[in-house]
Amino acid sequence: MLIDCYECQAKVSDSAASCPHCGAIPLDPAHSLPVEISDLDMKFTTMFWFLIKLAFAAVPAVIVIYTAWTIIGGVMNPLLHM
Repeated sequence: MLIDCYECQAKVSDSAASCPHCGAIPLDPAHSLPVEISDLDMKFTTMFWFLIKLAFAAVPAVIVIYTAWTIIGGVMNPLLHM
């Protein structure tokens, strides 16, 4: 059965995961199909830059973990070596 897309008003199947015209996801999740990615085909350069961005995104987490470890170690070290 065809329904109107709430974004672009195009005719879309009621079982479509998203509108093929504008990509809008149905408001009623009961009528949408689950999406499963089975294969990831990415060029080497795209994957390389993705991993570089991932490494830069991990820097703040490493700083927080290092700071917490230093503080906890600074507090616990005198307590353990009494």
